[in-house]
Amino acid sequence: MNGASDGVYGSTSGLKDNLFIELWHACAGSIYIPKLWDKVFYFPQGHLEQIAILTRDQQDGHYKETPLQIMPSKILCIVIGVQLKVEDNTDEVFALITLFPLGEPQELVLEDNQAIQNPSELYSFSKILTSMETSKHGAFSIPMQHAEKCFHPLDMTLQPPTQDLVAKDMHGIEWNFRHIFHSHPREHLLTSGWNMFVNSKKLLPGDSCIFVSEENGEIGIGIRRGMNQQSNISTTLSQLSTQTMPFQSLLTAAHAVTTNTMFLVKYHPWTSPFEFMVPLNTYIESTQKDYSIGTRVHMIFDAEGSARRYGTIVGNEDIDPIVWPGSEWRCIKVQWDSMLNPCTYPERVCPWWIEPLGSSNLKGYPNLPLQNKEHVQNPLGLNGFANDDMAGSSFKREYHKVDMDLQGYRYKTGNDEKSKIFIFAFFIFLCLFIFFIFIFRPRM
Repeated sequence: MNGASDGVYGSTSGLKDNLFIELWHACAGSIYIPKLWDKVFYFPQGHLEQIAILTRDQQDGHYKETPLQIMPSKILCIVIGVQLKVEDNTDEVFALITLFPLGEPQELVLEDNQAIQNPSELYSFSKILTSMETSKHGAFSIPMQHAEKCFHPLDMTLQPPTQDLVAKDMHGIEWNFRHIFHSHPREHLLTSGWNMFVNSKKLLPGDSCIFVSEENGEIGIGIRRGMNQQSNISTTLSQLSTQTMPFQSLLTAAHAVTTNTMFLVKYHPWTSPFEFMVPLNTYIESTQKDYSIGTRVHMIFDAEGSARRYGTIVGNEDIDPIVWPGSEWRCIKVQWDSMLNPCTYPERVCPWWIEPLGSSNLKGYPNLPLQNKEHVQNPLGLNGFANDDMAGSSFKREYHKVDMDLQGYRYKTGNDEKSKIFIFAFFIFLCLFIFFIFIFRPRM
């Protein structure tokens, strides 16, 4: 993959473009980031939520008064620039997305934008850190399958087998680790250099460490903060950018819509996991579903490739009927079957975050997109835009349609269970029938 051809820039770290991009996405988590020339719906309310979190500018669940009444609740745009960045002080990843409004469409049509999948030359894995791994004299335990696929093979004739590894973070800083294999118990460890990395990045239990490697042996290392730390990071960012961040970008977007000019959006995946730029096809597909009150739904928040939750729709109404009447942003109210973290499973959701039960595909919210390998001409004539506890993969990113078997789960319905019970009962009956025929058969 060539970063420039995809219109994605931001690597000043010394990492190759493709390694930087994949490491950035891995650190961002399972979040959709638009690609160059994607058509997306931009939702100002979602953007406002992110700003409210960053600046703590929210009171009793309502935003302070803003002059945004003139903005539509959703704006169809085309992506003309993507920059992937990382904060110097906190290692938080963020994206700068340049959007160009397309005006109100007369008819929405699904687009055929299937990406061409090239064989991946990258391998990655992530692991949630334990208290032992973040302790003063801790070491990083590497699952065997990931150690063998991500790092150079160890010389097993040595006692013990060891090697020195060099990994670059997204700032271009090199980190030196000693990779050692213990036979009793059989485990791979990073020892020397690990503690220095933990202290420098201020890692805590629950944070994730991520490795991405190329076939040529180059290794990238990154982090993703746990949910508890992300709120602290947001506070730090608020202090850094309070003077420039509040509402200025929204006002710029409002002006761009009225004047038909481009505007820039800053997106923080760690701060606002519910993205406010939604792919056109995803939005159209959501309009074809039944979200009436009483409908059973499920939702996947795939922060670590994990869980699926169920609930029932109990309301369908505007979250802000005064400023944005008729908006689809969080217009559905769901009562979840169990007590859940409101940060990951909010009571108010957007239609494209959930899926009615019985649909053939599960909408995973949200998964990473596939990289578009096709060369697309610039339709605007614009140039110069800088455009599990553990999980491992070769990179193939996709948005929203998730086969649960690939995630380690199999979706079962009540009919499936009844069919299995019926088959089992029939099998027992058949065995008994054959047994009685054999015992009581006429003797010659």
